[in-house]
Amino acid sequence: MAVILNLIRLMPACATVVALVWALSTNPLSAPFAERTGRDLAMALEREVARVATPDWIEESLADAVATENAERAEMLLTLATDLGRPIQAPEAEALIAAQTGWIAGAQACAACMADVAQCPSVALLGACAVPFEMSPLGDLNALRRAGTAWWDDSEVDEFEAGLAVLGLGATGAAVASGGSSLTVKAGAGLLRMARRMGSITPGMVKTLDVPVNWSKVPELLGGSARLEDVTDTAKLAVLGEVVDDLGKIRAATSTGDALRLMRLVDTPEDARRLVRIADAAGPGTARTLEVLGKGRAFRASVRLTRAAAGTFVLIWLAAAQLAVLLGTRMATMLLRHVVEAGTDTGSTRHEPVLRRM
Repeated sequence: MAVILNLIRLMPACATVVALVWALSTNPLSAPFAERTGRDLAMALEREVARVATPDWIEESLADAVATENAERAEMLLTLATDLGRPIQAPEAEALIAAQTGWIAGAQACAACMADVAQCPSVALLGACAVPFEMSPLGDLNALRRAGTAWWDDSEVDEFEAGLAVLGLGATGAAVASGGSSLTVKAGAGLLRMARRMGSITPGMVKTLDVPVNWSKVPELLGGSARLEDVTDTAKLAVLGEVVDDLGKIRAATSTGDALRLMRLVDTPEDARRLVRIADAAGPGTARTLEVLGKGRAFRASVRLTRAAAGTFVLIWLAAAQLAVLLGTRMATMLLRHVVEAGTDTGSTRHEPVLRRM
């Protein structure tokens, strides 16, 4: 009877262990996380933004935007407060926005953007003023002018930007000759060159996208007697093309200005692909979402624990808990038995009276 009772007690633990062994045999922990996409990712990002963007957080961020005279960020934060229903009073931020959105200030800022994209105070002006100029051959020539001036002054030449300018000019000629087959390279080189000028390309991506240029072949390329393949490494050019493709998807989901500024969050091609998924889910609000959450929290929100991995973790916890209960019960039983036996032996010992022994 005792054996049957012990087997009955062990049945839940045995069932849990069997289930755990079966679950582990499917190897669910080899890829415990799955990518969120579509509406699932959008809802996860919205929840995180609502949790982080408290009234205190928004007020502190607004104070920082006013202190740095960043009217664009201040306007974004005020819109965020309105969308989330946060009661915010920020007259300083409203005054800053009004002062920097007049037509005179806008014209001056637009001219500064055309001269140097690094001087653009807002994403809107970046897209309206700088992009049309920089994406044309004039933008490539302006970049080469800066490189030549730096070389003449014995200053450091940005070879990365100069190389992208050469590729852009070469792709422009190739596009004319081939009917547009190199327009993707041209557009990508222009966008990356603008991002570089803005300081949005991280050192890791500079190393990844640093396409070598055979400068001795550049005159022939510009003259039309050489091809892009003759002046650069096609393998490196393919990697650049993949990143450009992701950048184009981010640009389509948000805007050109947002895509350029979001490049500062991309350290690897994998980061670019994650950013594409976030942009697909968040749409025009991508920049605001990443402003609130930051890169790490936003990227973590883009993945979820798979059901198989979650079930396996539960089984591991149940097996460990049941094993602990069984061992604890066994040890308690043994200890209690030892105490009872010790008490019984003490009670059965007889002591003779002292007078009788004398």
